[in-house]
Amino acid sequence: MKALVVDPSKLYQLMLDRTFQEYGSETEVLATGEEALQAAQQQDFDIVCAALHLPDMSGIELCRQLRSRAARSHIPIILLTSSDDKTTQTEGLKAGVTEIFNKSEMQDLGEYIRDFFDHISAARHMSGRVLLIEDSPSVSAILKAYFCEIGLEVDHFPSAEQALAAFENHEYELVVTDVLLEGAMSGTGLVRHIRRAKDKKRRVPILAMSGMDDASRKIELLRSGANDFISKPILQEELLARAKNLITNKQLLDKVEAQHEHLKLLAMTDQLTSLYNRHFLTEVAVKSISEACRHGHPLSMILIDLDHFKVVNDTHGHGVGDIVLTETAMVIKSACRREDIPGRLGGEEFIVVLPHCTLDSAQEKAERLRQDIEALNPHGIAVTASFGVASLPGEKMCGYEQLFLAADKAVYAAKEGGRNRVVVAAA
Repeated sequence: MKALVVDPSKLYQLMLDRTFQEYGSETEVLATGEEALQAAQQQDFDIVCAALHLPDMSGIELCRQLRSRAARSHIPIILLTSSDDKTTQTEGLKAGVTEIFNKSEMQDLGEYIRDFFDHISAARHMSGRVLLIEDSPSVSAILKAYFCEIGLEVDHFPSAEQALAAFENHEYELVVTDVLLEGAMSGTGLVRHIRRAKDKKRRVPILAMSGMDDASRKIELLRSGANDFISKPILQEELLARAKNLITNKQLLDKVEAQHEHLKLLAMTDQLTSLYNRHFLTEVAVKSISEACRHGHPLSMILIDLDHFKVVNDTHGHGVGDIVLTETAMVIKSACRREDIPGRLGGEEFIVVLPHCTLDSAQEKAERLRQDIEALNPHGIAVTASFGVASLPGEKMCGYEQLFLAADKAVYAAKEGGRNRVVVAAA
C-alpha cells in the first residue's frame, strides 16, 4: 500500500510520513500540488493526504483535479487544515474530499489511517465462497476476477434455477445476483426463494445488482430480502467494500451464534463426561415422560451406579477416577440411540432415559451395558456397576419422580444383592 503526502511544512511531512509508515504503508512526500498531480499520473496511490494551503494551489483544488482523472476518482483524499472554517469544509466536500482533519487533532487522523489500512488489509485477504448469478460472460468474468483477487472462491451460474441447486448443497458467505437472468426466474425471485429457506442459510447476505437505475426495482429487492444494492457499471472498489461489509457482518454473526451454542452446550452438559448434566437432564426427561404418559407410549429409565468407586479414588487418585468416569460415559453414550437421553447425575451415578423403549428392551440394554463396563478395564482397573431399571406404564408411575424413585430402589437392591447386576423395579 502507498500513500501520497502533500504538505509544504517539513514538520508535518515528517509526522505524516511516520504515521503512514507505522501502519506498513510506503509514502511519497511532496510539497506542491503540481508535484502531486505529476506523481499521481505516474504512480498508483491508495490514499492521499494534503494540506489545505499549498504554495501553488489549495488542497481543495488539488482534490478537484485528482477527482477529474478517472483512475484517481475513488481513492480517499484527506484534507488537513488549521481552522474549523465551515466554508472550507463545504467546499472541500463538494470537491470530493473524503475527510477533513484539523492539524491540532493528529491523533484523530492517526486513528482514521489505522482504521483505513485495517479495512484495506481485511478486504484484500478474505476467505469464503461467493455464489455469483450473472448471465453476461464478460461481466461475470470481471466480477470473478475481483473476488478471486482478494481470496474468495466463486461459484458462477447464469440462471437462478442453477444457482438454487448449488445453494442447497454448499455454504456461501455471500450471494451476488443480477436482476435480469437467464431462465424463468429473476434475481428478485431468487432472493425470495433464499429467504424462504428453512435453515440458517436463509440469512446469507445478498448483494443485488442491476444496470437499470429504477427506484421501485431497488425497493422491491430490499423488501424481498436483499441486504444491499449496487448499480452497473460496477466499480471494483465499491463492489469489494460492500462485499467486505456484508461478509464481515455474516462471519461476526456466525461467530456469535457459535459462541451461543457453545455456552448452551456448557449449560446442558457435564464438563467431565460430556453427558447431559443433572439440571438439563431432569428438564428434558420430565418432558419426555409427560409425553409418554399422555400418549401411552412405553418409556424406560436405567440408573447406573459404579461399584466401590470411592476405593478407586482413594487408591489411585482422583485423576484416575476421572478417567474411569470418562470411559464409562463413553460406553454409555455409544450404546444410546439418537432419541435416548444419557446423563451424569453426579459422582459415580449415571442415568439413561429411553423413550419408546419397553421394560424388556431396557433390561436387555442394561445387561449389555453391565457387560461392556465390566470388560472396560479403564487404566488397568477392574470396574463394575449396579443397574436399576424401571419402565412406564406402571400402576402408580406416571412422572419423573416416581420413575426415578423406582429405578433408584432397584439400584439399591442390586447393591444389596452383591453388585455388578441388573435389577428390574417392581411394577
